[in-house]
Amino acid sequence: MPARPPSVWALLDGLAGSNAQTRGVVRALGLPCLELPLAYAREWPWQRLAGHVRPTPETRAHLLAAPPPRLIVTTGRRAGAVARGLKHALAARDGRAPRLLHIQDPRFGHDDFDRLIVPAHDRHVERLTRRPNVTVVTGAPHPLTVERLAAAADDWRSAVAALPRPWIAVLVGGDSGRRRLDAPVARRLVEQAQALARRAGGSLMVTTSRRTRPDAVAALHESLGASLSGPHRLHAWTPDPAGNPYLGFLGLADGVIVTGDSMSMLTEATTPAKPLYIFAPPGWARAPHARFHAQLVEAGAARPLDDETPWQAWTGVPINPAATIAAEARALLDLA
Repeated sequence: MPARPPSVWALLDGLAGSNAQTRGVVRALGLPCLELPLAYAREWPWQRLAGHVRPTPETRAHLLAAPPPRLIVTTGRRAGAVARGLKHALAARDGRAPRLLHIQDPRFGHDDFDRLIVPAHDRHVERLTRRPNVTVVTGAPHPLTVERLAAAADDWRSAVAALPRPWIAVLVGGDSGRRRLDAPVARRLVEQAQALARRAGGSLMVTTSRRTRPDAVAALHESLGASLSGPHRLHAWTPDPAGNPYLGFLGLADGVIVTGDSMSMLTEATTPAKPLYIFAPPGWARAPHARFHAQLVEAGAARPLDDETPWQAWTGVPINPAATIAAEARALLDLA
């Protein structure tokens, strides 16, 4: 083993869910890591279909100026395309290429990656597993731990102390493809969440995300502010990370409701192993999401939410494949 630990790059783009997956893996890997933000040049539709993704000249110059890594970790199609380009550029310049570990189906250039991590709910998982460089996992890797949630809970405990328990966190995402989380869907979410809270004799702690549509936020305020609404605390997303109670509510919750549009948010919500309910009206979830919902239910990590869901205290199953993926990364670096 060299005296200096091997260098690892985490390429991060503008998608919070993708960045959380990349950070979850490098944190589990436990090696010195350099996080590098990516900015992309404009793509025409035909380029996107052909997999032509280019970083801006400034981003490319910054990447090539940094000390070359031994391993690059990426998540998502665009970051993966940048990693492929870097691998070829560094090999041509230095005569030595970094290893590439990529999360999700990159769609193009599969053979350029040393390890591909594919979620079991991917629609092409059967075809992808025919490749020798593919590992299949359940869920999305993330950097959350019970200890981190407990620390965040302390910061928000006073904000909800007056609410009756059990406290039920409601984590609201946004649109997914053509599936809209709009005002009608938001009102239905409130109806089902309040019905569960009434049966539990507790209250709701609701927080939106950056992806939540303005009309959905307005509908949440309107529905929760109605005269017959039960006890609750609603917090709309803010650009200031310290002002968002996502981690705090997740750490405080006796139970959790998550909208079924985000694989990352659903996986993260399993961390405290509390009762977890998936809000996904019939026909609303996209096929990959519906498959993931079924996998969570089968694993005992979550249950579906509907108009009649009973409140029960039960112990869930934490889902986080970050350690498994980190082991794959260590093998690439000959540290297993």
